[in-house]
Amino acid sequence: MSIPTFEIPQVSVASEHLEPEILQDIARSIGTALSTYPHYVVVQGLPAIKDRTNLVNLAQTIGDGQPPTESGISRPNHHKVSFTKVQINPAKAAANKSVTQYSRTHLPLPPHTDSSYMPRPHELVAFQCIVADATGGESIMVPLEDILQQLDRATIERLQAPVYPFGDQLRSILFGDADQFNIRYYRAQIDRTLEQGKVLLSEPHQAAMAALDTALQQAESGHRFPLQAGHIVFMHNHRVLHGRTGFLEASDRLLYRVRLHVNSFPIAPQPLISTPAIIPLTHEQSPSQPLPQPLESFLNPVAASNDTPDHLPELVRSHLALAKTLQKDRQFSAAIDHYRQASQLVPENLEILRDYGQLLLRTGQFADATQVFQRCLAIAPDDYDSSLALSSLVNVNGDEEKAQSILRPVMRQNPYATKHPPAPQKPTILRLRGLDGSAYGIVQRTDGTYRYLLQGGHFSIRDLIDKQHYNLIILNIIDNNVDELTEMPQVELFLNTIACPDLKRGSLLAAARFIDRHPHLPVINDPRRVLLTTRERNALRLNMIPGVRFPQTEKVHWDGISLEAVVREIIGLGFTFPLVIRLVGSQTGSTVALIKDETELRDHFQKSQANREYYVIQFRDCRNAQNVFNKTRVFFIDGNFYPVANLFHDAWNVHSGDRYRVMAQTPWMQAREQFFLNDPINYIGLQNVDKLCKIRDAIGLDFFGIDFTLLEDGTLFIFELNAAMRHNFDHAKNFPYTKPHLQRISDAFDAMIQHRLQR
Repeated sequence: MSIPTFEIPQVSVASEHLEPEILQDIARSIGTALSTYPHYVVVQGLPAIKDRTNLVNLAQTIGDGQPPTESGISRPNHHKVSFTKVQINPAKAAANKSVTQYSRTHLPLPPHTDSSYMPRPHELVAFQCIVADATGGESIMVPLEDILQQLDRATIERLQAPVYPFGDQLRSILFGDADQFNIRYYRAQIDRTLEQGKVLLSEPHQAAMAALDTALQQAESGHRFPLQAGHIVFMHNHRVLHGRTGFLEASDRLLYRVRLHVNSFPIAPQPLISTPAIIPLTHEQSPSQPLPQPLESFLNPVAASNDTPDHLPELVRSHLALAKTLQKDRQFSAAIDHYRQASQLVPENLEILRDYGQLLLRTGQFADATQVFQRCLAIAPDDYDSSLALSSLVNVNGDEEKAQSILRPVMRQNPYATKHPPAPQKPTILRLRGLDGSAYGIVQRTDGTYRYLLQGGHFSIRDLIDKQHYNLIILNIIDNNVDELTEMPQVELFLNTIACPDLKRGSLLAAARFIDRHPHLPVINDPRRVLLTTRERNALRLNMIPGVRFPQTEKVHWDGISLEAVVREIIGLGFTFPLVIRLVGSQTGSTVALIKDETELRDHFQKSQANREYYVIQFRDCRNAQNVFNKTRVFFIDGNFYPVANLFHDAWNVHSGDRYRVMAQTPWMQAREQFFLNDPINYIGLQNVDKLCKIRDAIGLDFFGIDFTLLEDGTLFIFELNAAMRHNFDHAKNFPYTKPHLQRISDAFDAMIQHRLQR
């Protein structure tokens, strides 16, 4: 990929040294660029003089958001700049036995990060070219995103392990949150320690480094450019690796390097740079002028704050910096206190309030979070994130109608949503979600914290898609809003995650109409095929397959009054006791009941929600020879079937969470599940594999699941079939033999996406 540049007019700077107000504008532009892909930026237009003032002043202004005072360029210790001249020096190279000797030579340097041996590597690294080399010495930049999309999940997990030698400590190569990894890596330094025999590294972790090196080699050609005299390249040292090509041994090439710790990069009031760019230092074309971003109007639903950190009082910025640091260290109580103090000093700052509210919600302080998000919406009534958060909080308190009244307007105003700006080198997927009949609720994470989440009628992509490999844009479908859309982001694939044909009929119909307008784009899970997977339709068509049995299933309406009428209807449809009643649109076991006689049937409806539809399902006692119930699950992905689970339980309604009461203490059950996972064809038999394939052909979806058991006469008895089944690793820690098979499912889903993108 070529590096985009801008035509640079003649620089018109009054003096060789930049004025403070110009410094601050440029620093914001640089900070914005470093905070987003590809995490480096070239500044062009400075004179190539052997004076480090501009370089150091720029770095320090980025470091604390303030230009230097008239008294000089001094700063507090935490903004101390490390300054080095980078030039050929054979004597120093020979005397220095560390790997840094290579920076004193003409030899090429593979991509790496600086200060990797430090407990906290410098965030900001910059090189200014004073004397360029005409024959080589090109800069190489490799953004972390370009590397991660080439690595599989297992390799990424190994690179997160704190087993790699950096200096005298063992640390991880990838660190930080999974949705925004950071990296420290200098292969030569690691190899030097390993050669000394001070540390032993396992073969899997050596293989992970080898895979990382391969990814680096494949990615480094994409961002390569020469630095001309005066140019400065700034980089986020935690998010991009840098290297260089070789040059002549007699070269007089000279660079100035600075390194600096930065708590947070300053952000310009509007995004200035979304791709590698040249920032001109001119009065005719000010650095504060935004660059065109064609998708900006519908890819940034979060309202921007009027006050950026650069414009805030110093005390407020100090509170915010402490809050973010404490939050990262999971010192939540102290972080909340600093957010509170910052919000009191600038009570109308939306960004501060939003971050404050999110942390309150995360830590379960729902009442306080509700008040904060109400303040956010008083400032910006259409703020996307605040509306979702407040809707979830109101919903948890039981006011579903009010929660919907908060949610619907913001969804209609923001049909397209994304968490991160699109990266140009990644394929873009449009994920279709239906809001009709759904609500945002609050769920608890495994670490005890909380988050809000859209619930009802979708399959989760959390463990199916590695989000680092793609640009993911959400299309929120509500009240037929997509019929009014005249614009769509440039995407390469539709991923329909709407999975419940009962709960989401309106959303699926709207999705089908939307997809019809873009027939050239591939689709995963055609909405019209999802519409055909109601329990009633499944019962009708799957019973046509020899050797397959789907229990009789009918839908009845309960109005809350006509009890005898609904009982007569069920009996008239031919059901016999016992039978199963479940709420239409629910995929969980909480709304399911086994009814043994007419008395229980009447009692059940009298206690059930009125004006709702219910499925009546003929029950069959499927206990096996060991007098336990068995449920086997498979997924079909892109036409191939994958074993998921083989569960045993002493109760009829079997779920994955039931593993711990019976299976965990019963070795033969776990052995049977391992047999199924390792050799599903022999476990269920070729005839049943053929039946599953006939079911696949009848359903026609790209992704769906089947829950079934095998009866003694060989019949394949189906409990459930739909696209709403969850894929996760929730139980892999306690049942480790399941993990590689679950990983194959994740890999297969990703391979399906790649296949569709290539098509």
